[in-house]
Amino acid sequence: MTVDLTGGTAVITGSAGGIGLSLARACLTRDMRVVLSDLDEERLSATVATLTAEGAPVVGRAADVRKPADVSALRDLAMSEFGQIDLVCNNAGIGFTRSFTETSPKDWDLVLDINVKGVANGIHAFLPAFLEQGHGHISTTASLSGIVADPGLGVYNASKFAVVGMMEALALEFLDTDISASVLCPGPVATNLILTSEKQSGVGANQDIHDYLNRGMHPDEVGEIAIAGISEGRYWLLSHPELTHR
Repeated sequence: MTVDLTGGTAVITGSAGGIGLSLARACLTRDMRVVLSDLDEERLSATVATLTAEGAPVVGRAADVRKPADVSALRDLAMSEFGQIDLVCNNAGIGFTRSFTETSPKDWDLVLDINVKGVANGIHAFLPAFLEQGHGHISTTASLSGIVADPGLGVYNASKFAVVGMMEALALEFLDTDISASVLCPGPVATNLILTSEKQSGVGANQDIHDYLNRGMHPDEVGEIAIAGISEGRYWLLSHPELTHR
């Protein structure tokens, strides 16, 4: 089912930079209004100021996706500012590079709370609004790591495999309705995910992985692939389809 996003409203978490910001820019090229959100309030404010100066119809609110009340506040902001919500991008997430022998129960809690429960909070916050208005699309940023596994990424793999399954179940529950879902599984993308995640996890950044990602696709390409794919009615949004099989 195709999704007409033109002139609609999007809410995007984790959108102060990286893929989230690129998703926002792709939405703006389709004359959408955008609610941006991020845990980093200072960075978010700077991003909103930049986009506003460019004439973009955006508002921003800091939110911790682990807190249902924070995510619900994004829904309320979108409705009060723009009167409708057409697209939700659960993009906020944390990277984590540590072997099983180095991983603690606290690490598991942190990654799953953000990457899995944060997505669930997004679904539960926005789905009632979609049911009331009769339409809407929920897209979640998983990862190539939600399709194939790698050593040293066990916790991250677990969280992203969970997200892929969650979104597929959501899509199937609303099959043949005007409520739809998709999952974005980017491969190597030039973002600072590993370095910014270090601030939250306290785990030293894996410089090799950071350097590898920095040689990857520009996030703006990923944003366009995702929003174009949603518009075309695709469930799988893949930046590097050639890497999904080994």
